[in-house]
Amino acid sequence: MPQPPKRATRRRCVPGFVYQNRLDSTMAIQKLAQGGRPSKGPRHTFVVKPDLARAEKLRAIMEILGTNAVDYLTPLVAAHIDSIDLEELRNQETLPIPKAS
Repeated sequence: MPQPPKRATRRRCVPGFVYQNRLDSTMAIQKLAQGGRPSKGPRHTFVVKPDLARAEKLRAIMEILGTNAVDYLTPLVAAHIDSIDLEELRNQETLPIPKAS
């Protein structure tokens, strides 16, 4: 039975592919080249799905302001989250439910 060909140990260069970041077994992403803007620290991605009318309006806002969704929405969401008192939210009184007799 013929053996499968061995994998090449040398990295093949793909035209147009940027090798600034690479995946390896010890780190999710290892940055090979330094530069660009400084990191803002660890982040978590949330996906939201506004209705089409709001999505179109958001796209128009971003185009007029010359920005992108992340830069436009992150401070708005952060301000809203910061305005919420978790203790007050956790200790809300529940509406009384009449017992069925």
